[in-house]
Amino acid sequence: MRPYTPTSPNSLKHSPLFAALLMSCTMPQADYVAFLTRADSLMGVRQDSLQAQFHIGTYARFDYDEATGVFVFSDSGVAKVLADAQFVGEVSRNDTTWAWAWALRQLSPSLTQSAIKARRYGWWHGIHRLKASGWHADYMDGWEMTSLTGMIAGAEGGYRAPSSDSTAYTFVLFHNVRWAPPGATVDSYLVSPRASQ
Repeated sequence: MRPYTPTSPNSLKHSPLFAALLMSCTMPQADYVAFLTRADSLMGVRQDSLQAQFHIGTYARFDYDEATGVFVFSDSGVAKVLADAQFVGEVSRNDTTWAWAWALRQLSPSLTQSAIKARRYGWWHGIHRLKASGWHADYMDGWEMTSLTGMIAGAEGGYRAPSSDSTAYTFVLFHNVRWAPPGATVDSYLVSPRASQ
C-alpha cells in the first residue's frame, strides 16, 4: 500500500474538476449581505477617520500621477495631502455598467492589485460581483465594490472621482495617506508625461 501524499494546492489550481467546483460555488445571499454590511461599516469608520485627520474631499482639486500611483490633494497649486492609490473600477454613466480595474486596459497592473485581490477572493468564496465585470450598476454599487475591496485589501479609505471625460465614476482606494511637506507644489509629484499634459 502506498503512503498518502497530499495534493499540492498548485496542482489543484490546474485541475479541471477543481475549476468546475470553484465556478459552481456561490455564497448564499444572506451571507453576502452580512459580508457587505461588515465591509461598509469598517470602511465607513476608516473613511470618517481620513476625513477627520486629513479633510479628504475639502480641497480645491486633486491630481494623479499614473507613473507613481500618487493622488495629490491641493489648494492653489500647493500640495496638501498625498495618498498611494489603487484603482477599484468604474461605473459607466452611459450604459450603467460596472467594470473592474483589472478589466480596464488603460490601467497599469501595478495600480489594480487591490482589485485583483478582490477578484481572487470572489473566486474562492463564490461572490459573483467580485469576479465578473460588465454587470448593471449605479454609483452605489461602485461604493459597495470599493468597500468590499477596501476590506479585503486593507485600504485606509476610498474616493470617487469623475473620469477625465465625465463618462464614468472612477473608484479608488487609498493606502499610506500622509501630509505633503509644507510648501510642496503639486508639480513636484506629477512625473509621468501624461500628468503634465
